[in-house]
Amino acid sequence: MTLDEVCDAIIELLPLSEGNLGFVSPSHFESQMVSIVEELWKRGHHPTIVYNSNGYDLPETIRSLEGIVDVWLPDFKYSDDSLAVELSEAPDYSAYALAAMKAMLHQVGVTLQTDDRGIARRGIIVRHLVLPGFVDNSIGVLKTIAEELSPNLHISLMSQYYPSDNLKMGNRKSQIANRKSLLCPMTPIEYQKVLDAFHNFGFSRGWLQDYDSHLSYRPDFSKADPFEHK
Repeated sequence: MTLDEVCDAIIELLPLSEGNLGFVSPSHFESQMVSIVEELWKRGHHPTIVYNSNGYDLPETIRSLEGIVDVWLPDFKYSDDSLAVELSEAPDYSAYALAAMKAMLHQVGVTLQTDDRGIARRGIIVRHLVLPGFVDNSIGVLKTIAEELSPNLHISLMSQYYPSDNLKMGNRKSQIANRKSLLCPMTPIEYQKVLDAFHNFGFSRGWLQDYDSHLSYRPDFSKADPFEHK
C-alpha cells in the first residue's frame, strides 16, 4: 500500500476508534510510522497516537518519537534477565526496558491525562503480566518501577495468563514447555503476594485485574467477536 492508501484507510476507521491511532510493536517501522502521522496532520487529522510496545526498545528510538507519540503503552515484563532470555530470548531486557521508559517519562511526565470520558490522551501506562511460578520476577518489576521511575505511574497489573492447549501437550518447541509452573494458571496466593507488593511499593494508580481474569480473557479468533463468551 502507498502512504496515501494507508492514510485513507486510517481516516475511514478513525470514527470507530475514539480518536485513537495505535501502533503495535512499531520500532522496526518507526520511519513509516512518522510518515503516516505527519501525513494525517497535513490532512487535518490529529488522533491520539498510542505506542504499544513490549518494552524491549532502544531509548534512542523513543527519543526520536518525541512530539509524535501522545500515549506510551509499554510492557515491563521482566526484572529477571535470565528469565527474559529463557522465555523471550531478550538479553538484558530489564536495562533496555528501564532506559526506554525513562525516555518516555521525559517526554510525557508521570501524570496520565484523560478526556471527559476517561480516555487517555497523554501519558504512560505500564503493563505487567504476572506469570505463575515467578512471583519474585513480578515483585522485582514493581520494585524497579517504584524506585527507578515513579510509584505515581499508572500500572496495569494483569492476571490473565493461561496455558494454551499446545503448550499443555508439549507441542511447542520451547523452554517454556519445560517450566511446569507455566502449564497452569497462577494460584490466588501468588497473585495476592504481587498485589501486596503493588500497595507496599506505594502504587495507587492504575488497574488491577481480578484473579479469575484468566477464565474470561481467552479470545477465539474464529468468531466475528473473538472476546464474546456464551
